[in-house]
Amino acid sequence: MPRVPESVVKESYQLKSTFFYNRLRADGYFQMFLQVQNLSRIEGAKLKWDKKADWKISEEAWKVLEDNSIDPMLVFVHPKILKLYPTYLKYYRSVAMLPQKGLKSISHVSNVERIEAGNVEAGTLSNETVDKLVKCLNEVMSLVITLATDISEKELEGMMYATAGTNIDGSWRNSIGAEGERVIRSIILRELAYHHEVTSITDRQNNTLEVDDKAAVEHAKNVDNVKTINLSNGYSVLFASEPDVTMFDDEGAIVGIIEIKSGLDPAGALERLGAMFKSFDNTLAEYPNAVTILVASCITDEVESRLGAAMSVRQKYITTEITSSEKSQRMFVNRLRKIMQLINEKRK
Repeated sequence: MPRVPESVVKESYQLKSTFFYNRLRADGYFQMFLQVQNLSRIEGAKLKWDKKADWKISEEAWKVLEDNSIDPMLVFVHPKILKLYPTYLKYYRSVAMLPQKGLKSISHVSNVERIEAGNVEAGTLSNETVDKLVKCLNEVMSLVITLATDISEKELEGMMYATAGTNIDGSWRNSIGAEGERVIRSIILRELAYHHEVTSITDRQNNTLEVDDKAAVEHAKNVDNVKTINLSNGYSVLFASEPDVTMFDDEGAIVGIIEIKSGLDPAGALERLGAMFKSFDNTLAEYPNAVTILVASCITDEVESRLGAAMSVRQKYITTEITSSEKSQRMFVNRLRKIMQLINEKRK
């Protein structure tokens, strides 16, 4: 088996870290524990738990919570909470350390994903569905808490993140390419904002918003929803596919394009070259002066040979050469800024 180039391995771990952080943030895990904790602090004492035995909460587990001064609302599912806040099902499932598939299997509730995603209105879950979920989750948590013998809120938060990490890890391998694109796009937007050159942003719903530097940086955190960046000199940057990034001048002519190719399999790079060459050739046929840029996980000798023969790639970068430091990121975006006439050749 051929040795995987170090640049590919390094890129993989870097992108995995950014992917996990982005998913934790996008999926609401950072806010979720605080929201449930805050509701517990304000309303938790008012909940009645007289039917806890019917809800599969064991006396042993209940005593553990009492001994450790933990509000039971942080651990066990109360039917009222699930009815009023159905999206909190994700919190209780995560604290119970169950995957969605596992909860669906043992509770016999098929729409777990829809409930957690907020596609079920508050107050509309049937009593039967609530009863199944409450009993299933509380039975699991009773066992966990009983075996633990003690528990803290920090441990509950850790249990939630452990489940989140397992879920996210399952989707990582199919997402490395998209994460590579997301990171490079985020770097571009953030650096343009650093130079005070972003005037407005158009999102994927075609809403155009005037932005200052701070707002542009916030959009960089959710760059998947950014479609177009409009710049102070009339140029624009489009995030799409084939090419992944397109730079337009103030008259609408293409001045540069970027194709971003990430992935663990160096051999797969050859398969991706065809679509890339087609994208570059189509652009150069109409805009012969456009700068074509390849950002790749690695460039093997065979890929280098094909790039040289094709003559359509005018700049090429290894992903980790860009992401390795703030200086490297700035240098990369400064080259794009030159293409878009934002700086001249003498400025750094």
